Amino acid sequence: MAKQPTLADYQKTVQQRFDNLNEEDRMLLQDLIGTPTIRAIGRVLGSEILSYIDIESPRTSRRRGLAAR
Repeated sequence: MAKQPTLADYQKTVQQRFDNLNEEDRMLLQDLIGTPTIRAIGRVLGSEILSYIDIESPRTSRRRGLAAR
C-alpha cells in the first residue's frame, strides 16, 4: 500500500514550490502581504500551510547578470 502524504509532507512541498518561483511571481505574492486578497487565500489554505511557508525571506540564489552589479 502506498504511504499517505502527511501534513508535514504537504507543507514541505508547498514551501519548495514557493522557493522555486521565478522572481516576478515571488514578488507578486510578497506584494500581497497584508491585503484582503492574501487574507482570503489564507482562509482557504489555513494557518497549517501559511504559517509554515517563509514568504518574506530572500531566495538563496542571486542574480549574476549585469543588473546585479
